[in-house]
Amino acid sequence: MHIYGLHDAKRAITTILPLTKFIIGYIALTLFLDIFFSGIRSGSEMKGPIVAHFALSTCLSYIVMSFFLGRLIELIFNLRPLPALGLIRKHLPGYLLATLLLVLLVTPVFMVLSAIFFPQNHQALFYTILVTLKILPIYVFPLVFITGQAKHAVFTGIKCLAGNVSDSLFLIFLSTLVFLFDSYLVPALLPAIGNSPAANALIVTCNICFSLYIFTAATWVMKEKIYSDEGPEGHMTVH
Repeated sequence: MHIYGLHDAKRAITTILPLTKFIIGYIALTLFLDIFFSGIRSGSEMKGPIVAHFALSTCLSYIVMSFFLGRLIELIFNLRPLPALGLIRKHLPGYLLATLLLVLLVTPVFMVLSAIFFPQNHQALFYTILVTLKILPIYVFPLVFITGQAKHAVFTGIKCLAGNVSDSLFLIFLSTLVFLFDSYLVPALLPAIGNSPAANALIVTCNICFSLYIFTAATWVMKEKIYSDEGPEGHMTVH
């Protein structure tokens, strides 16, 4: 059995390496924003700076990830590289739409199941939705960036994951690890390390490295198992 993301780890890492300087730049930018908004919050008791920091960080994350993931597609499929802004304009709408569709698909299903089986445990519902939203996009996001068709990618990506669960166990494990890191490890460590800009930069670094690795490994799977030699613009069939 070939375990995706594990047996081909060297290839995935080699694919990501050309983005190193951009990743470092993004981490430096998040560090600057943390320091900037920390200074504003220290002189104000209002919640405005916190909301502004969260909104700006979220928007920046989607924009930067659209660039990173789009560039990885170009590297894997040997495409002519687009300028950064062109790459973002090309991929950001589909990326946002796919994320929204996943949320709209997962949340009602688990709300109904929770109401039936765990009516009083709202925390379990919340964490179940979060971990599911980490695992389901394993093949969804690569397909979004390959095809540009968000709705098709959501259902095809979920179908690919359901049909290749055993081969995708390592990628599922990594996605779950990201969830555990965000939801359990970080809150447990914050009292010890403090909610400092450096700590937040470390969290961002871990998250982005895991996310890029999962995406890259899954994209190589898509290229080899779903697409023939025509490349991302060619005909696609699900095996």
